[in-house]
Amino acid sequence: MMKFMMAKISIFIAIGVGLATLISLSIINVNAQTENTSSTYSVSISKDATSGLIITDGASYVSGFDTTYTIEGKKSDFDKARDLVVSSIAEDFANSPTIGYIKAAESTSSGTNTTGLANPFASKEQIHEKINSVLNGAIDSIFNENDVTFTIGPVTEVIKCTFGDTLETFKCSKVGGFKFF
Repeated sequence: MMKFMMAKISIFIAIGVGLATLISLSIINVNAQTENTSSTYSVSISKDATSGLIITDGASYVSGFDTTYTIEGKKSDFDKARDLVVSSIAEDFANSPTIGYIKAAESTSSGTNTTGLANPFASKEQIHEKINSVLNGAIDSIFNENDVTFTIGPVTEVIKCTFGDTLETFKCSKVGGFKFF
């Protein structure tokens, strides 16, 4: 009788150990599944910067400049990458050699210098805010479409931003999407 009870206890212990192992493996598997389902996305950004010079009477002058960013990606990718897209473009533009030559809007002055003259140039903060505003507005327009279109497969959305030599010329807009076959 004692051997029978020991065998019964051994069986219960073996079953208990087996269940505990199975449960712990299931928990590890669930954790592994949730850790491996990281979302991936891809948005490409290209940049084209142009400027002009005028040479008059032995002196050269910048006659104007603009920087164009073209951003392409799927609608869901823009949603996931929004903050990184905005900060990357703002940081890239902040590192451009033309950042100090962006004029503020004509109707507002951005402060005066020691001579009392109005500073015609926009501050880095004003430029960053303008980029943030126009680019977020363009990204929002991707999600606010009222058009009913029929597409098969993923559509690549395109946003084009052009930043000129005044804050008033900073524009971003959706230029339409195209579908890869």
